[in-house]
Amino acid sequence: MDLPADPLRLEAQVCFSLSAAARAMVSIYRPILEPMGLTHPQYLVMLGLWQDDRAGTPTTVTGLSARLLLDPGTLSPLLKRLERQGLLERRRASGDARVVELHLTDAGRALRARAEQVPAAVVAASGLSLPELEQVRDVADRVVAASQGAQPATGPRSR
Repeated sequence: MDLPADPLRLEAQVCFSLSAAARAMVSIYRPILEPMGLTHPQYLVMLGLWQDDRAGTPTTVTGLSARLLLDPGTLSPLLKRLERQGLLERRRASGDARVVELHLTDAGRALRARAEQVPAAVVAASGLSLPELEQVRDVADRVVAASQGAQPATGPRSR
């Protein structure tokens, strides 16, 4: 493997490029999500809830935390804000009071219709084509999987 002439040059660092790209993507999402009353992390939570709701799958705090790669302590304040906004309810599972289930409210379900416009707006605002964004996503998924010692998921993803 050939390293650059200066392996400590900022622009040669993968971590710098990924960090800058993540901030850039969030800045694209911010004005799109703002009219919906969501921050980017809240949007990610809602995506998980909408996906489970459509599949008829119960959502637990622990399960959502694992899917979002967030520790429960980071997720909890997001859930509290979304609950105050009237988008979800947290309830103890009837079979095990240690398990907290998340349930969309009618308002949370209704917000999904507005959110369906977000992906197209992000593509338009990014200046990249959908195939380019999908390629970025797929490589980012591989980076995450490699960092966790897992194999990336294969096959097409739902949009």
